[in-house]
Amino acid sequence: MIDRSLLRRLLAISAILLILSAGAVLAVGRSPALAGGLVLGLVLGATPFASWAWIADRGLSDPRSRRIAVVLLVGKLAFYAGALYLLVTRSVVHPIGVLIGLTAVVGIVCAGSYIGAAPGRPKEAA
Repeated sequence: MIDRSLLRRLLAISAILLILSAGAVLAVGRSPALAGGLVLGLVLGATPFASWAWIADRGLSDPRSRRIAVVLLVGKLAFYAGALYLLVTRSVVHPIGVLIGLTAVVGIVCAGSYIGAAPGRPKEAA
C-alpha cells in the first residue's frame, strides 16, 4: 500500500501543477471554463485517493467502519454526479479540462507511487 506521507506529497504536487496550469490558461487569455475544468478535475481526481487513505487507516474490521465506508462511498458518488451535472452540462467548465485534470492527478499519483515507493527488504540467504 502507498505510504500516507507519499500520497499527501503526490496530491500536493498534483494540486500545485494543476493550479499553476489553470493560472497559465487564464494568463494566456484562454477560456476560464478550461481553467475551471482543470481545477474540477483536480478535485475529482484527488477525492478517491484521499478517501482511500482515510478508509485504510481505520480498516474494515468492525461493522461501524464498514458503515462509514459505505456512507463515504455514496457521498462521494453523489458529489461526483452533482459536480459533473451542475458544472459540465451547464457549460460552466470545459469537459476537456476536467479530463486533463483527472488524468494528471491519476498519472502523477501512479507514477509517483511507483517511483517513490520504498524498495522491499531483500530476502535472506538460506
